[in-house]
Amino acid sequence: MGSRISLGIGIYSQVPYVIPGIEIPVYCIEELCVAFRENAVLIDDQIMNKALTEWIYRDLELRELADGLAGIMNKKPSLGEFCRYIMEYTGLFDRGVIFDVCRKLTMGAGMSTMERQKKQADTLAENGNYEAAIHAYRNMIDKWSESVNEESPVTARLLGSVYNNLGCSYAGMMKYRLAAASFKKAYGYDPTPEHRHCYVASLRLSMTNTEFVGFVADNPEYGPESIDIESEIDSLKKEYETGGEGITHQIMKTTRAQFDGADISLDNEHIIEGLKDRYRNQLPVS
Repeated sequence: MGSRISLGIGIYSQVPYVIPGIEIPVYCIEELCVAFRENAVLIDDQIMNKALTEWIYRDLELRELADGLAGIMNKKPSLGEFCRYIMEYTGLFDRGVIFDVCRKLTMGAGMSTMERQKKQADTLAENGNYEAAIHAYRNMIDKWSESVNEESPVTARLLGSVYNNLGCSYAGMMKYRLAAASFKKAYGYDPTPEHRHCYVASLRLSMTNTEFVGFVADNPEYGPESIDIESEIDSLKKEYETGGEGITHQIMKTTRAQFDGADISLDNEHIIEGLKDRYRNQLPVS
């Protein structure tokens, strides 16, 4: 099948086709291809159905494409083969984009809808797009938390991972109290040592020394974690002080003719923020 280059083929339907599983309405073949590109990890085999081919045939008047899709569906194609046929016929994307979309479609094969949604949110977080990731995780929590019960341990663990990665995203924005609340939820759904450790670590980063000592005094069960976290922070502090930035700071301190309290305070704030940033980047995305 030769690829065609066109700004628009077929007609714009008055009745949308709603992509199953992700519930996105599309009104033309180009919108369908864009939906493939933007939601590849979320799309599954449900889209290979008679309703789609009939919509393409009847509403878009793309009879050649509809007949071709009906033919390849008889051969039980993979999801990637099915979507590639549509994208190549439409000619909206070049081969590189089509290859990338098919690769992402393969990534989502065999995943549940919740797993696919989490994968997309994780990609946002890993790319540093924390605000979008937080929005995606919150939407997942709103949609899926009610489905968790004692008989669905797999879903509970997955939701625990969602809360964990929500916490990592908040930590990425230095919103440590919100991060701590998320890690605590993660531990409630999936009580692993990692989630517990991240919860206490985020509390430590959100509190003054006095506040944290008071918290541990009131919650002695977190004593072992607090000791480990203080050790980690001391290690990061030493690494910072012996690194390039730390050495520069020491030189500035010792060569300054007159010490300015405001400047010292500002320097200390920079050190603390540097340590927080270093520690934040060590939080595990699961």
